[in-house]
Amino acid sequence: MIAQRGQSAQGPTGLTLTFSGYRGMNDGHFRRHPTLTPRRLRDTVNVRSRRHLVSIIGAILLVAGPVSAAQASAQTGTRTGAATSADSSPFSGGDASATTDPTGSSVDPRISEALGLYWDRQVMESLQLLEDVIDDSPGVYEPLWAAARSAVALGILSRGREIQNQWYSIGESYARRATEVEPEGLVGLYWLLSAKGLRAAQTGSREASALGGEVYDLAHQVLEMDSLHAGAHHALGVLNYRVRRLSGIERFVARNFLGADVMNNTTWEDAERYLTRAVELSPDYILFRLDLGRMYLARDREDEARAQFERVLELPVVEPPHTRFQEIAERRLADMVD
Repeated sequence: MIAQRGQSAQGPTGLTLTFSGYRGMNDGHFRRHPTLTPRRLRDTVNVRSRRHLVSIIGAILLVAGPVSAAQASAQTGTRTGAATSADSSPFSGGDASATTDPTGSSVDPRISEALGLYWDRQVMESLQLLEDVIDDSPGVYEPLWAAARSAVALGILSRGREIQNQWYSIGESYARRATEVEPEGLVGLYWLLSAKGLRAAQTGSREASALGGEVYDLAHQVLEMDSLHAGAHHALGVLNYRVRRLSGIERFVARNFLGADVMNNTTWEDAERYLTRAVELSPDYILFRLDLGRMYLARDREDEARAQFERVLELPVVEPPHTRFQEIAERRLADMVD
């Protein structure tokens, strides 16, 4: 039996799985993505963790209110909640407002509703509504990149590599379609490189290397358009960090796919430089500090790593996956104590 709205179950590492509704899941959504079955998704998607539930009770870490609050803020053109600061977003440039303003769309009122659902942590419902819009208007940019973001978020919130990669592939598909509509749209390009990077992080060496090469090119493309794009700096920092951690054999295989130029240009110094720059540009974005801490930990710089992980736990949750990132930081800190 599929979980209904409001039901919850226990997930990995003690996460509480809260299901925000599966309107149309047996029908339209799975006709689009037949490899994802309702039962498998019921068992894999983590929409809220205990930490997030506590944050709701305390009204401290809530980024955006319910859809009704988002609709009210539309009259003033501002977002509700703690994420009104530009520091909470990995983006800069003209596309940034489209990414962070859940009421900013004038193309189709359903897009505003879907973005509001995303910020209200109802990621699955957000994706379903966006896919309805895409079915009706396949050439509109905003629902395509927003669908890519929701699919990536669902992958991060899922468990199991196979399911996660299916979500990342869906996200990559929507992001690619967004870039076909708006080739110079920064948000579409960013979610394309994000989906590819997440797939690269958990695939075999050859495929990971090929994807890594694409991430490298996309990130540099974004930085040529916007040198202050924190997300692109972060992507390059993670790429440098992951390549430097490869074994000798893995490095040999990666060289054939990434290319000698990319391999020769990856250094620990660049990993730190790009990750630090991402944090400087977007100091309150949880993922950037988490990965900077991971890099420090890999370099045996435990005091600096601990400072980043502790800061991760102090920051407000901006996007649905951030509760998962906070859990990772908690585990890293616990491992350092042990």
